[in-house]
Amino acid sequence: MVIGVGIGSLITSTTSGGQGNIASQQQLDMAVPDPDFCRQYGASAFVIDVEMYTTLNPSTSFVTQPALQPGCVIRRENWTVLQKQGAINNEDVRECKQRMNTFAYIGSIRDQPIVRCVYQADVNENKFIIKGAEEDAVGINKEAIQF
Repeated sequence: MVIGVGIGSLITSTTSGGQGNIASQQQLDMAVPDPDFCRQYGASAFVIDVEMYTTLNPSTSFVTQPALQPGCVIRRENWTVLQKQGAINNEDVRECKQRMNTFAYIGSIRDQPIVRCVYQADVNENKFIIKGAEEDAVGINKEAIQF
């Protein structure tokens, strides 16, 4: 397992990621329209737009082709920056706070971004986090638990 993690790290750190490929956090950071803003007040993210349609007769489901684009998730303590930019208003903040969520956006913060209140998935369900030999979560930083 250690060898596999080492090889995976080596591939990730040496893969340049050609056109259309994102091979590192740094490349994702630079793919968002406002990289400095996003890095300072949140974190860059992949935004995957998918629609699902389910019929009852016959009982089956259909899924659209996913649209992948760069976005930014804003830390809770930085919501005022979105308000100052005119991206959200007091009502948006009130509604998002009630659900204990945060905001994320697509597009440039300076040009009417698409802003949504988003829910953070349960960190315990994240299968990418490596736990230590004991039951304590060595690989989890505090920010991953509550962004």
